[in-house]
Amino acid sequence: MKLVIVSGLSGSGKSVALDALEDLGFYCIDNLPLGLLPAFAKQIVESPRRNYEHAAVGIDARNLSDDFQGFPDLLDEIAHMGLACEVIFLQADDDTLIKRFSETRRKHPLTRAEVSLPEAIQMERQVL
Repeated sequence: MKLVIVSGLSGSGKSVALDALEDLGFYCIDNLPLGLLPAFAKQIVESPRRNYEHAAVGIDARNLSDDFQGFPDLLDEIAHMGLACEVIFLQADDDTLIKRFSETRRKHPLTRAEVSLPEAIQMERQVL
């Protein structure tokens, strides 16, 4: 069994990567909260169905809990469950991200009234 964790900057292509993995037969969940990752991994391992033989989850800055420092421990926990785990981290330069958000007119998940898009991108880089 294999679990792929797709993470990276907002606008870097995580959802597109998950779509491609789904086309390859992976069971995919986008925007899974980090705290639910061990429970999802356990579900994969204990499921009698073969739908979860290859699974992928998208995790981004919106879902990160305060204990993100414990991410390596989560990966170890998943490995001890018998899952092969691979992390894919996607990124792009600031100009590309700003252009993508402008083209789609979507709001960056970390923007607020007092935080501009370039500031939100920098905040996300620091968090991730």
